[in-house]
Amino acid sequence: MNNLHEIIKTIQDWRHAGKSAALAILINASGSSPLPLGEMMAISSTMDMIGAVSRGCVEGAIMESAQFVMQSGQAKIEHFGYSDNAAFEVGLTCGGEIDVLITPVNQEKIGDTFLDPAAAACQKNNPFFLGVCVDEDSPGKKFLFNKKELFYSEVENRNEFWDAFQTLSNTLTKPATHMVKTSNAACTSVLIIPIFPAQRLIIVGAGEISIHLTKFAVLMGLQAIVIDPRSLFATRKRFPDADKIYAKWPQDCLEELELTSNDLLAVLSHDAKIDIPALQIGLEKDLQYIGLLGSKKTRQARFDILKEKGWQQEDVARIHAPIGIAIGSKKADEIALSIMAEIIQLKNG
Repeated sequence: MNNLHEIIKTIQDWRHAGKSAALAILINASGSSPLPLGEMMAISSTMDMIGAVSRGCVEGAIMESAQFVMQSGQAKIEHFGYSDNAAFEVGLTCGGEIDVLITPVNQEKIGDTFLDPAAAACQKNNPFFLGVCVDEDSPGKKFLFNKKELFYSEVENRNEFWDAFQTLSNTLTKPATHMVKTSNAACTSVLIIPIFPAQRLIIVGAGEISIHLTKFAVLMGLQAIVIDPRSLFATRKRFPDADKIYAKWPQDCLEELELTSNDLLAVLSHDAKIDIPALQIGLEKDLQYIGLLGSKKTRQARFDILKEKGWQQEDVARIHAPIGIAIGSKKADEIALSIMAEIIQLKNG
């Protein structure tokens, strides 16, 4: 969910502890900027921080500025340019320039009209959009909408925004931040940040490699789902970090997961009875990534079975096997690391 879900949860925790908070969003960048538009961080009134808008170059200055934003209740836009003396000046040593919107949240002692709907939208695990007004005269107004409705707005005349938002929401299928112009004089420029659910990594086989891969997946912001019909292996005690655990055969639970082409599949059971059904479902659903654990000999044996079942060479060629980037290791944790590296390599093109 980008990092909005974690940020919202953290702000709510701060709120329960009696703290105020501000949200900082990277809204403009030129040159060599460290992070993409839409990256966010939150700051509390006691100088707690979560997230980032640079690689550490300007976060300290933003934390200071956020304190004034929280006290005044007024959002502001901060500009940061190049600095070749990072020890004494605030700036970007990479040579780029960025604008960061800092807007107060959690100002009300009882209830919060932004946090609550944002948290609810994150929990539904469906794509939605966060919009922020970036006009110099009235920055920081926030919007929440999905493909069906604008369900939160801090500016009146919602229909003037919905026309512009609906066009974008119906065409945008991948996470990408966009600037939208509206006809509302109170907010003519809105930065739209898509909030997509975390990708799912389906791990078939509950061996030692899978334990480490689950930890790496969660660390990288993926949902980790473990499947293995051997109930002695597929347990919460062995996989405390997994989002879901199925002690079932792949063919008995992969269908109910409603797989999409955005999902990732790592087949690690090293047992043909488990591997083959999982690989077939992965190919049928055209998953973004399919990886298979095993030697080249194991790979060929699995491929031969798949071809006997009607799959063509171009189909099985989509399977990454042996799974992972070749790093010459036989250690479970290092093999898991190589698998995660291959997935990230694929995700980044």
